[in-house]
Formats: sequence, C-alpha cells, structure tokens
Amino acid sequence: MKPEIPGETLTPCPISDRRPETVNELAILATEHLRSAECANGKIEAVAEVLQ
Repeated sequence: MKPEIPGETLTPCPISDRRPETVNELAILATEHLRSAECANGKIEAVAEVLQ
C-alpha cells in the first residue's frame, strides 16, 4: 500500500542559475540558495510525517 503524498510535496524546489558579478548579487544568490534549501527541507519533513 502506497502512502498518499501531496503532489506539491514531490515537485522540485527552484534553484537559481544566477551568475553574480557583484558582492550584492552574490548575497542575493546566497539568499536564494538558502530559500531553496529551506524548501527542500520542508518537503523532506512533510514526506517523513506521511511515512510515520
């Protein structure tokens, strides 16, 4: 029996392909990557809850 996992939980989190040219752009890229990691961690936690 397969558990039901909401569809949005199985979609990839966006990852920026930005090419920073300044320190400010690098900071923006770091923030974008942090948000992607938080998104991925949230989805892992959601899947873990379904499987428990």
